[in-house]
Amino acid sequence: MNTINKQALMVYNPFSGKRGSHKAFPMLLKKLSELGYQVTVHQEGMFNNTDNPIKRACQNRWDAIFIAGGDGTVNQALQFLAEEEYRPTVGVFPFGTSNEFSKHIGMSCDIIQNLSIIERGNTKPIAIGKIGDRYFSNIAAGGWLSDITYKTSPSLKSFLGEWAYGLYFLKTLFLTKQSDTISVDISPNEVISDLSLFLIMNGNAVGPFEQLFKDTKHNDDYFHLLTCKKTNRLQLFFSLLVKMLNISNKPSIIHHKKIKSGHFTIPEAFALNLDGEKVDVKSLHFKVLPQHLHVFSSTSN
Repeated sequence: MNTINKQALMVYNPFSGKRGSHKAFPMLLKKLSELGYQVTVHQEGMFNNTDNPIKRACQNRWDAIFIAGGDGTVNQALQFLAEEEYRPTVGVFPFGTSNEFSKHIGMSCDIIQNLSIIERGNTKPIAIGKIGDRYFSNIAAGGWLSDITYKTSPSLKSFLGEWAYGLYFLKTLFLTKQSDTISVDISPNEVISDLSLFLIMNGNAVGPFEQLFKDTKHNDDYFHLLTCKKTNRLQLFFSLLVKMLNISNKPSIIHHKKIKSGHFTIPEAFALNLDGEKVDVKSLHFKVLPQHLHVFSSTSN
């Protein structure tokens, strides 16, 4: 058994994902203690700017910040963590519905495997994104269909897991109207306009979108931009199907490009989806922050 000599904060969301997985949380704390971590637990949502445990952990140069929850929990922690000059190494224990960030950084869905990664001290730097005054680790989306993750019923997510998003996607696709058009300035000479939806992704393995990209090489300086031209429901549905099945190389209403910055123009009434959470932002300028976090990971860059 290791002597306790490392300070760590645990950000815990007891309401994320399937409730049954939370039975492992006491064991998780016990194992981290055996690895030499003195863990201070704070539940997500108990933060403010004046007495914030994440800021204190950074300012006191603690060794690690562990996050036990889903992508939304990661996003909430990131808003405070990303602002600090010193940022402890981040470890993720995926208790959420889809856990895309955990997959992206190379962490397992198995707690014991993740504890082994932490024990070995395997880490790597990763990029995050910033849009307006908000940070995101995995995905930023705006427009029609972008509200699926936060409008899907929590009870349905708890029961069906990721399948719940698919059901809500089909319902939204066929029963709601498309939004006003969106445009994005990628450079002084390139503007993509007349869009109903955009997604900015850190890596290409977010949900089913990996199959939409021909260039799967990941570059830490660039994120993937996926845009969808405004069209009718059936055309969008079949365009998605054709792209995902790789049936045709004909021009599509769905386009992919790698970007490191850009400026989006959307209707004023819109909110954005950042890592599955509904967020209002002060501006719509996007940029990549390369190597902004160090995370425990089974892989290396």
